[in-house]
Amino acid sequence: MSKAAIVAGVVIAAGAVWTGSSWYLGSQIQERLDDYLVKTNDYLKKEGEGRFSMEAVSYDKGVFSSDAVYKVKLHFPEVPKVPSEVLLKSHINHGPIVLSALLRGEFITGYATAVTTLVNDDKTKPLYDAAGGKEPYVQNDRIDFSGNVDSVATLAALDAKFSKGSFKSEPMTFTASTDKDLSKFDMTFDVPGAIQFDLANNVVFSLNKITGQASSSKTASGLYVGPGQMTISQFDIKPAKDKPVSISNFKVDAKTEEVDNFLNIHVGYDLGKLLVNNVDFGAIQLNLAFDHLDRQVIEKFKEKTSTLNITPDNAQQNGEQIEKLYAELFSDLVRQKLQVRVSPFTWKTASAEGSLEASAHFDGASQPEGQTVEDNQFLTESLKKVAFGLKADTALVRDVVSAVTQVSGGADKATADKQGDELATMAGFMAQGSGLGKVENGVINSNIEYDSASKPEEQITVNGEKMSVQELAGKVGSAASGAPH
Repeated sequence: MSKAAIVAGVVIAAGAVWTGSSWYLGSQIQERLDDYLVKTNDYLKKEGEGRFSMEAVSYDKGVFSSDAVYKVKLHFPEVPKVPSEVLLKSHINHGPIVLSALLRGEFITGYATAVTTLVNDDKTKPLYDAAGGKEPYVQNDRIDFSGNVDSVATLAALDAKFSKGSFKSEPMTFTASTDKDLSKFDMTFDVPGAIQFDLANNVVFSLNKITGQASSSKTASGLYVGPGQMTISQFDIKPAKDKPVSISNFKVDAKTEEVDNFLNIHVGYDLGKLLVNNVDFGAIQLNLAFDHLDRQVIEKFKEKTSTLNITPDNAQQNGEQIEKLYAELFSDLVRQKLQVRVSPFTWKTASAEGSLEASAHFDGASQPEGQTVEDNQFLTESLKKVAFGLKADTALVRDVVSAVTQVSGGADKATADKQGDELATMAGFMAQGSGLGKVENGVINSNIEYDSASKPEEQITVNGEKMSVQELAGKVGSAASGAPH
């Protein structure tokens, strides 16, 4: 047999194997996608509060590629402009080697790759128009042989005008990866340009250079937890008839975790520089923690709020019901030993800084059924421990009061600084005179603790001094009146 015949035979055999394996993988993809669809809907139901769901419309299988259409159902009654459903079309290339990529000179292996876009119909036409007729959304997916999925999605630059507002944005890129069981997610997003939208009340919001990332893992109980962060280089709010607000280097860090079947949530906010009407308010950081949140209580709250079907027309009528649900939520969390911490809140101006740390521990398990936080006795009896610590330069008081006076009263900086100095001096005298704080070298220090388990006459500790709740009330009263105590 000649070498040419051998080579031809090898090529034919390889082609047969390629065609056969591609057809086989294609026949398995529909089953794999159906499994993904079930798991995705389960995830969306738990984490998306019932606002999203997906279903397969059609699947046409070929030898080297297949085409699928999906329906995404959306539930946003409070935003009437959002359609109730949209269609996605996906062109799927079968593995083990993607033919279309090979023809482009790219060697890509895997179970399958897919390109997904929005179906251009009456529902999505506004998006296509906003994108200048281009595909507004394109998602590229790759499924490896283990079933893991890596995705890159691009939202095109948009320019849309409404009857009472507008929206304009630069292209946005999202990346995501998940394992075959949808038990672990990693995501990033990047908006290198600007986003600007004008609301009906003539307030213009501008956001520039937005980046973020998040990860979540499914716990044994089915809860998704993990860290996430977002950074906005510049955030501007410009009301037509009010003072503009500008925030530089706005960052948000969040983390959720499950401990002993309870949920902990930690959120940090960082405002690198805050300007109001071009007056510098300095840099602000706030770190909040909500620990020991009962998951069943939160799930029950989500179920109740999802049935309200709030729209712009009935929001006011539902206001009382919403307040009641939040009161019930907080009350049930208090019964399950809710812990709240501020750790810390810091404020730094050009010449001074201050910080505050606080925490509160609740345990309302023994309180009568039917009582809520709206009942003073329930909240008082449920509060078990409180800690409060303040360290602030009196110059910080001066700077903040001066900034507020300049913005609200229109005073010049010299006049506003003078008013700030007067109030800063008064704050130091009040803290020192009442005994609630100590002033050393122009810095106010105050540490107050409460422990319900201590003797009544020792439940309060103010800067190391033990006292009763009544004595503390007297000190607070003297501070409010400006009289020494």
